[in-house]
Amino acid sequence: MNERFVNMTDKVENKKENDKLRKNLEQVTPFLRKDDAVIRLNNKKTLIATDIHGNAGALDFIMDYADKRKVDAWVFLGDYVDKGPESVRVLNTLLELKCKHPKKVFLLRGNHETKDVNQFYEFGASMMAEPDIHSAANSVFENMPTAAILNDSIFCVHGGISGKKDENVKDINKQDSFYYLWNDPCEESGLTPSPRGGKVRRFGPDTVKKFLKNNDLKLIIRGHSTLENGLKFWFDHTLVSLYSSLPYADPELKAAVAIVDGNGTEFCFYRRDDSKKAGFAWEEMTVSLTIPDDSKKKKKEK
Repeated sequence: MNERFVNMTDKVENKKENDKLRKNLEQVTPFLRKDDAVIRLNNKKTLIATDIHGNAGALDFIMDYADKRKVDAWVFLGDYVDKGPESVRVLNTLLELKCKHPKKVFLLRGNHETKDVNQFYEFGASMMAEPDIHSAANSVFENMPTAAILNDSIFCVHGGISGKKDENVKDINKQDSFYYLWNDPCEESGLTPSPRGGKVRRFGPDTVKKFLKNNDLKLIIRGHSTLENGLKFWFDHTLVSLYSSLPYADPELKAAVAIVDGNGTEFCFYRRDDSKKAGFAWEEMTVSLTIPDDSKKKKKEK
């Protein structure tokens, strides 16, 4: 095919996606504004995915899987744009899903949903000819929730916790969310400087223990960290790092999503498989994590 024709076709498709994004940003804004800074979902079979990073094929694959598993709700932990080639298409898919199912689909904010970051990456580059759309997108990102709590026990967030003294989820707001978008776990106790630099901090096992106790929670599920196997447990399984996209063509790498159903969480993995139409395949092996039910214990204590 003529290279000039291919380039012209790409430009037409990009223009269509950009025009669609402008419309979707306007339509989704009222729904995001209605969402609290901390979403609470109870008794919903919920799929959790994170760090799609412009990988539209992976997003489509995950959404098909969610339909097959008949989940009641979707919670995405941020970083929808950058790194991958299709940030705009990913945004359009997710924003349309949010508009269609505003009480079932929740789009948390990631650090790449900030202008300070995405202006220097693929999303900003793709918007150079459309500065008004780029500005509108970053304004919409500011309305995204910061965190979600599932079944009064699982705290979902993009980055981590602030580690401040007596940190309470009731104090979390959309305007001051930096640490929840950026911070990472580490094995060292307390709060320590991060290799990411600036104000970013790493938080240790004692910090997580205090946060969970203060807020009567059992588990943290977060994204933000690229993982070769899609999943990493921390601090005696009280914190989970999740990564749901495959940034490289290596068939040995795995990505993961979580499905929360009652007090059980199932982690499901997929990898690249060029023999499949979608280009991906789900692994038969899954990993399960059960959160102890304290309701009976609390009743006895009363």
